[in-house]
Amino acid sequence: MSGRVDQPPRRRGIGENVGVKPAYLIHGSDSAKIDQARARLRQRAEAESGAGGLEVFEPADGKGSPDADALAASIGSLSLMPGRRYLLADRIEKWGKNQTATVAEAIREAPDETTVVLIARGKVPAGIAEAVKKVGGETLAYEAPEGARLPVYLVESAAARDFELTPEAARYMIARMGESLPRLGAELDRLALWAGAGGSVDVEDLQEMVADTSETSNFALGDAVISGDRKEVIAVAERLLAQGATAGSTVYTTSTSVRRAHKALVRLEAGEDPARLERELGVPPFVARRLINSLSGTTVEAMREAAIALAELEVWTRGGAEYPDELALDLALLAATE
Repeated sequence: MSGRVDQPPRRRGIGENVGVKPAYLIHGSDSAKIDQARARLRQRAEAESGAGGLEVFEPADGKGSPDADALAASIGSLSLMPGRRYLLADRIEKWGKNQTATVAEAIREAPDETTVVLIARGKVPAGIAEAVKKVGGETLAYEAPEGARLPVYLVESAAARDFELTPEAARYMIARMGESLPRLGAELDRLALWAGAGGSVDVEDLQEMVADTSETSNFALGDAVISGDRKEVIAVAERLLAQGATAGSTVYTTSTSVRRAHKALVRLEAGEDPARLERELGVPPFVARRLINSLSGTTVEAMREAAIALAELEVWTRGGAEYPDELALDLALLAATE
């Protein structure tokens, strides 16, 4: 006879391999993390009980609060479907005393294999936390970072997406895009695709990737020079000057792009594998691929001459000539596209 004693299976929690609780309260100002927790709950519910495993209660037309009476009635009803039932009420922060009391009573009387998840995006209604605690539930707080903590938060969030975001780049994102966590989170998702696993993103990259669509990026001038299209080069330069750019503010980014193109062309003509070159150019894969694809219409000598012309412009911006700013830029660009 075996000495093995069968133990009852452990129940798994919200999105995690731990014992599930009868109730959860999720609250705070970090909407991004709250949305992630909600997504994990949906995945868990569908994995355990199918598409109908999660019942959601939300404000009608996105206004007000979820129907507390309807939630309470659903909590108390029995289900004919096998498996655990999950009921979620989002944006309960506007519930009043009577709504809170109704739901609290329903949670206390909830049938077995029922989990109620309450989400307050802000202040938690009085009595809800106590009701969740009394039935052995759990409270999860997700507060949005503020001030000096926000750049650190972005750097850590990038690391969680398997790429490196420099602190300077994090501050640049906040300055350009504001402090909305959902918006910043969406941008991090986009940057993760561009950087690739183990990649990195710095300020230079962001000047290309998060530039306002209403403006011409400094990187656009480098792209135009690489293409060799003199008409497009002058048009881009004029747009930059109209936006308030100067020869000094454009030359570094433009010359960096051209020098990188020259380096890539030299290695390609020497027989370098494009895939390997893409990994070794020191830029996100998206930028490297676009650069390599743009080189088919130019030559090493053309990029060398363009780099020299832009180097001369850099000297001018440091006090090496007396030309007006716009004329100096035009002359350098004309020389770069001969």
